[in-house]
This record gives sequence, C-alpha cells and structure tokens, in this order.
Amino acid sequence: MPGLYNKIKPFVAVAVTASVFGAGVAAAQQMSRPRIWDVQLGAHVYELPAAEFVDLACGSNGGPPGAAIGGLAQFAICPQELETDFHEIWFRYDDEMEYVARAFRDPALVLQNMANTVLAHPVVFSLLIDDAGIIQGYRVITDQRAAVDIRRNAATLSVHFKGRFGNDSWACTDLPPSDGETPIGGQFLKERCDKVDQGRRLVIESHYFHKKGQAALDPRTQLPMVGEFESLARLQVLWLGAERQ
Repeated sequence: MPGLYNKIKPFVAVAVTASVFGAGVAAAQQMSRPRIWDVQLGAHVYELPAAEFVDLACGSNGGPPGAAIGGLAQFAICPQELETDFHEIWFRYDDEMEYVARAFRDPALVLQNMANTVLAHPVVFSLLIDDAGIIQGYRVITDQRAAVDIRRNAATLSVHFKGRFGNDSWACTDLPPSDGETPIGGQFLKERCDKVDQGRRLVIESHYFHKKGQAALDPRTQLPMVGEFESLARLQVLWLGAERQ
C-alpha cells in the first residue's frame, strides 16, 4: 500500500452542500479516533473493536503488509516471529474522515483526522498476539514509504515516544555502525532506549544514517541520490507478562 502522502483516494464524486459538509465536520470533531495507546495489553483480541482496525494483514516489523487476513480472529494465520514468538498483525485505522477533510481542502480538519500518523508522521501500526489470542504488545514504526521530506525527520519522533511514557529512567545506548553504515552530513544516530514502566517493557530505537550502498551523491556520476538514507523511529511495547523466562 503506498504511503500516506502518495495515496490518491477520490472521495467526492458529486457536489456536496454546505449543510452536509457541516454535519461531516461536526461528526469528525465528535468522533473519538482510535489510538494505539489505548490498546489494553493482556486483553483478548476478541475484546478489540474490530471495525476500527482495517486492511488487516500479517506484519513485517515496520515493513509493508504481508498476507491479508479476514479479521482479528484469524491472527494465527500469521506465523510467529522469531523476535518475540508472537503473531504480528499489521493494520490501519479507518481514515475515511481524513479524506472527507482533504476533499474539502480543510487543513485543520485534515490534521485532526489523520488516523495513521503520529505528529503528522506516517507510521506503521501492528499488534503482537500470542497463541491464546492475548494482546501482548504493539509496535509503532515510522513508515519508510513516506515522502522523502517527511521521512528525513522521522528519527525525531523518538523524542515524542519517550515523552509519552515519561522522559526519565530511560537506559539509552549508542549502537555502533554496522558494515557500510555511514553518517549523513556528519551526523550518525543509532540509539536504543529501554525502560520498564507500569508493567510494560518499552523499547525505542532511532536511526539516522546512510545504509550500505547509500550516499548523498552517486559516486560514479556525483549526482544527488534522492532518498538514499535511513531515518526512522521505532517503538515496541510489551506486556511484562509476555516475557519468556
């Protein structure tokens, strides 16, 4: 699925009167948009409001969606991942009201109803579910398919992640570059921060560097290599009851 800033979704095919638009605005303002932060860890997947989670698929740890699944109850179709032994379910929140706002070119209403972003950064959401159907965690990872100008600042979202769970008590480590990873304009960021908070283990990673084979300029032509960099923020939240001994 293309990134948020590249999607085109024709929403209005006929003229809509001002009164109808006003009703839509009111509905949008009253709508309690779903938030990943509200997901109750330790709850059963059947307790989730299934209609709010759309385009369900197997997750790929921040990458594009894998095989589509017909509903949350089909989580076991997705294989257990090696990192956690859980089933990762990729999803989007319903963004219909966002496209209504875009059709009427209302920037304030667009921002209010951007369902699959955090601070206007397109993100990938996923749930981590065990074999019994218990929600053991979730991930929020900046979408690497976003427009280059947006993606360039993606690493800064890690600051918001830390602040959401309190800025104190994080144990942060600067990780060394892997083979071929180089700074961007003299800046290199590869940080991992861990914290235990209210029965949850939190992990935040932030990256800002050129991966192997990437550079600002093509070494053969000396022309700019547009978008050839990695800038991301990754949040993983796991219920402590999920940890393996």
